[in-house]
Amino acid sequence: MEFMRKIFIGTITVALIIGTLPVVICENQCTKYGNPPRKATFSLDALASVVDLCLNINDVLSGISPLLSQLLLKAQLMKFKDNNGEDRAACLLTKGSTQQLPLLVWLHPSLATRAAIVFTGLLEAMTTADLTNDKSRVGYSLLLISGRSTTHFYPFPDDVGLGWDNWYRNYNRSDPKINVDVQTIDYFIQNAKSAVNIDVKRVYMSGWSNGAAMAVQYGLNTPNIAAAAVYSAPDPYKDIHDPCAQKPNPPYLTPFKILYNQCDIAGICTTGKAFINDLVTRYPKLTAKFTVTNALQLSTLSPPMCTVFAVLCSNILLGGLNHARWPVFLNHEFFDFLKNYTSK
Repeated sequence: MEFMRKIFIGTITVALIIGTLPVVICENQCTKYGNPPRKATFSLDALASVVDLCLNINDVLSGISPLLSQLLLKAQLMKFKDNNGEDRAACLLTKGSTQQLPLLVWLHPSLATRAAIVFTGLLEAMTTADLTNDKSRVGYSLLLISGRSTTHFYPFPDDVGLGWDNWYRNYNRSDPKINVDVQTIDYFIQNAKSAVNIDVKRVYMSGWSNGAAMAVQYGLNTPNIAAAAVYSAPDPYKDIHDPCAQKPNPPYLTPFKILYNQCDIAGICTTGKAFINDLVTRYPKLTAKFTVTNALQLSTLSPPMCTVFAVLCSNILLGGLNHARWPVFLNHEFFDFLKNYTSK
């Protein structure tokens, strides 16, 4: 497991070091949904990582800690072919209970597979977290969906690889040209509801980095999502390298919370704050929480403030290392936010 951790951190580190360099993006033909769909690149990484996780979940838990092997989670591998003809996969994890439990949908960061979930503490919390305000009904089911290998509007080497297309914002479910990542998430959530006893009023979104941006955007454009709580999300509508930025006009005022590092990569603490401030100004009934932690990631700051040294935080030595760590000790803040909301 330590070897996996080093590979994961090393991959993100290389991406963030080079990602601080300036990039030039050619003119792009914008659509009413923002950018055209991102081009797919061939990769078996996404499917392979889902299969490996689902088939070996209890070995994965044992690798984290011998105590976790006692959880005996149940895993169900799900597959789907999207409108592009691409094979997609997801892993539904449950604690084997017959109780009606919330569903937490987690979207991995770009350049990282769902294996990144092992660094979040969310597997361990599946049997203990309170997402219902009901002490007799603790825990949740966890849906881990695979992104695609595509081109991105991020600097090299994150300009291509696994991730989520939050730049093509077509959420029109009646359009065959719908964003296939949206179509895939829709499909797996619906199948999870059929596969296990899900509290359908407590379907929550979460994610990390690019996956966090997709989770927030998905929640704002999808019915029956109770809330979203994510970590370190770039602005899903006008990130700094987005040639077809748009002003968000969400059809659903799904409550969401984003936790940033005070010193985060590429200035996303500052741009994230601007994204949230714009939304709550134009949509006063929307609950959108901007929260910030420091380098220790043990507590949140009050009031939440981004660093005044944004230039220093754009590189790997400061913001990048913070961004590449999930705030495990703050998971309770995500749970405390989510459990207050149910869908109608």
